[in-house]
Amino acid sequence: MITWSPEFETGVPEVDHDHQVLVENLNRLETALQQRAGAEHINGMVAFLERYAQQHFTREEGCMSRLHCPVAAANKIAHIKFMQTCAEARKKLESPTAASGVAIKIHSEMCAWIRDHILKIDLNLRQCVKPH
Repeated sequence: MITWSPEFETGVPEVDHDHQVLVENLNRLETALQQRAGAEHINGMVAFLERYAQQHFTREEGCMSRLHCPVAAANKIAHIKFMQTCAEARKKLESPTAASGVAIKIHSEMCAWIRDHILKIDLNLRQCVKPH
């Protein structure tokens, strides 16, 4: 489980909200995995996370561009790589021979990626947000 804390806040409300939604849904996925939910349910949750991440990335990239964030280009590249990884993971999950370990590994990788990405890249938004 990922516990949301102020250390993840970028200072941009819509970005922080998106991050919270992603974290909440990753935590829901973990619960579903622990409860041994069916493959269709797990696949649906992963598909939702993938779609929501893509929408979030579009919003976040626009925000970084508007605020002239120095890591905007690196952020976009990281997002592209993440979406490629998601597409590969989805193919593995949808395979008729996919084992539950595949979903657990994907969840673990998604959690690690989001934590690392927020803390190392997205928090650069803090320096770009003007105090009110």
